[in-house]
Amino acid sequence: MLIQFTIENHRSIKNTAVISFTASKDKSLESCLLHPDEKKTLLPVLALYGANAAGKSNVLHALMTMRNMVVGSTSKISKGHKLPFEPFGNTDNPTSFEAVFIYDGIRYSYGFSFDEKRIHDEYLHYWPNGREALIFSREGDKYEFRDNVAEQMTLAGRTPDNKLYLVSSNDWNLPQTENAYKWFLNKLTFLMEQTPATSETVAHIISGDEKKNRILKEMLFADLGITDVTVKNIESKTPVITTTHRITDENGNEEFFQLNMEQESSGTQRFFARIGGWLQALENGALLVVDEIEDSLHPLLTKRLIEMVQDSNINTNGTQLLFTTHDDMMLDISFLRRDQIWFAEKNETTLATDIYSLASFSPRKDENIRKGYLQGRFGAIPFIGGNGV
Repeated sequence: MLIQFTIENHRSIKNTAVISFTASKDKSLESCLLHPDEKKTLLPVLALYGANAAGKSNVLHALMTMRNMVVGSTSKISKGHKLPFEPFGNTDNPTSFEAVFIYDGIRYSYGFSFDEKRIHDEYLHYWPNGREALIFSREGDKYEFRDNVAEQMTLAGRTPDNKLYLVSSNDWNLPQTENAYKWFLNKLTFLMEQTPATSETVAHIISGDEKKNRILKEMLFADLGITDVTVKNIESKTPVITTTHRITDENGNEEFFQLNMEQESSGTQRFFARIGGWLQALENGALLVVDEIEDSLHPLLTKRLIEMVQDSNINTNGTQLLFTTHDDMMLDISFLRRDQIWFAEKNETTLATDIYSLASFSPRKDENIRKGYLQGRFGAIPFIGGNGV
């Protein structure tokens, strides 16, 4: 589970910005909260609001960049190649990322700073017995270790200045850094710029009977009118996905008709494209990161996807959801707690993005949050000018 993520000097985010999944003392919707240990209470869902170009997607991009540098294509970078450095403005100051998370019951804090040429510093701490301990730290070409020092010094000497030590140490199967690496590999799932589901993606999603039945159940719950989905595998050709719909005529008789997946609405196709990632995240206890969650989906479908993560009877493995949205209908504290609603706002003077929580405004429990947001009380809405015409 992610506890918090910190960003500095990335795209529109100039100064330190922090998003936190740590639950406040708010007593509402307590049944949805996650309890990884006796001391920590975390949120399952965070919603990030903001005007277009305010920088809310840059928060997700920063987390995606961090993952990519650890387990993605950038982790395979060759010596001398450029890192994905996208600083605020024209500054030469390094970009910094830090993730504090829980993996296999142990809390970790991992962070690093970098520019386009090299890693400036990097560190990994953990709390194996409730007390903080160092696994490694790095400043330039100087390293510090607590365990297995001789071997780690050898691995440090083999780590190029533009490569993370977390990556190179796992290339050599070092046990001390394995869990932190696995968190990035197994517990971060991104649904960014998703296209409507194709036959190939749907075939993959419903490849198992159990998973198919779960998806169909969600389809019925979402009232899409789909009663069955079939996959016809034709040798050397793209699989054909057929959906079966049920209708009732004026005499109360049931009739069925079929459509190819490509004939379904874009909303239905996108729901199929996303439900697979949702179910996988719920099974794996992963953090699901989604940009513009409502894109091409009916508001009730969007709400249902979020409810799956909020429902402790469905979310039994500590799954979390971080998403951006413009859907003000979810600004309802009977649906999301005050500490689950976050805003991104761009400073008019500096053009830098600020990140803050609704909880920082201490709204009343009976306050109409949606109305206050649209009236500009919490910021993070677009300024729409006019000339009086």
